[in-house]
Amino acid sequence: MSKPLSRVPLQRRRWFEFLEFAERHGSSHWVFRGVADAENHLLVPKIGRTQNRYSLSAEQALFAKFRRRANQFLPVSGLSDWELLALAQHHGLPTRLLDWTSNPLVAAYFAVSSEPEKAAARVYAYQTHDIVDVSDWPSPFEIEQVYAFLPSAVAPRIVSQKGLFTIHHEPTVPLTKGYGLSSDHWFDIDVRDRVYFQRRLFDLGVDAAHIMADLDGLCRSLDWQFRRGVAMGKFGI
Repeated sequence: MSKPLSRVPLQRRRWFEFLEFAERHGSSHWVFRGVADAENHLLVPKIGRTQNRYSLSAEQALFAKFRRRANQFLPVSGLSDWELLALAQHHGLPTRLLDWTSNPLVAAYFAVSSEPEKAAARVYAYQTHDIVDVSDWPSPFEIEQVYAFLPSAVAPRIVSQKGLFTIHHEPTVPLTKGYGLSSDHWFDIDVRDRVYFQRRLFDLGVDAAHIMADLDGLCRSLDWQFRRGVAMGKFGI
């Protein structure tokens, strides 16, 4: 029985197709988001993903509790609601923000390294024309459309990941073609190609150690190297 043909030439071609996709969306108006499950992931902020539980009053109550209790860990009294919302999103609180990056390679890293692993991943490109002026909207809960939001450097990872957000006036409603999204503006990565993409990204310095910029990121990157046998070297060398 003959051996199955290697996928490496196909994987290499798909990698270069992804780089072409990134180049086509290379102007400063484009931002990127990587998702691990192309079929089932909707571009909905975390606060809106359980629609039967969402209400504006519940969202604001959750945010108020975060503001009150975050002082236990960080001095947040001097932060605006916008800065505090970005900090809350960064640390996992359900908010009306959705994470994006200006670097398509960072988006690809999150797409191929996140759970679930056994699904086709996707990188979205989204054109951001409307950047919110926070001086016009003192409260992030009063906006009237989807805006791009450029946060201040409230957390090192936001900086290292070239991160920014979209902020959603209707948090339960996903971004759709009406917001400029179409198959021309996303790139799917076959489940069989995810490891290959991870290796190419690692070679370019896009891994957890660099984009998380802390000990958690370093250990996550080293764990991946160990499991994949990538660039481990030998003890004492």
